[in-house]
Amino acid sequence: MNRTEDRALAADLTAIYANQHTRVLAIVARTLRPEDRAAYADDLAQDVWLMVWQYLLRGNEIRNASGLLAVFARRRVYAHYRSARVRRECATEAEALARVCAELAAVA
Repeated sequence: MNRTEDRALAADLTAIYANQHTRVLAIVARTLRPEDRAAYADDLAQDVWLMVWQYLLRGNEIRNASGLLAVFARRRVYAHYRSARVRRECATEAEALARVCAELAAVA
């Protein structure tokens, strides 16, 4: 990709961002659990814009910006909760293992 193409992509993304940022933030906030909105909405919305930039860099064209952004926003929130579940499961397993080891040490 040359600089002219990069500038064109950046201009496209800037225009889409100006028109759709509020909508993306609303979709992310609406998809998040109420207790998580304040902590994660802005960061996850920003991740959506990174996804869009990567999508454009791969040579894709955006025909329906609002539809694509809605899909990306929901996917990003779902991915956030999937990774949070994995982190919780790992932490829970580590805590359980530590508890079992402590109980075995106490018995021995």
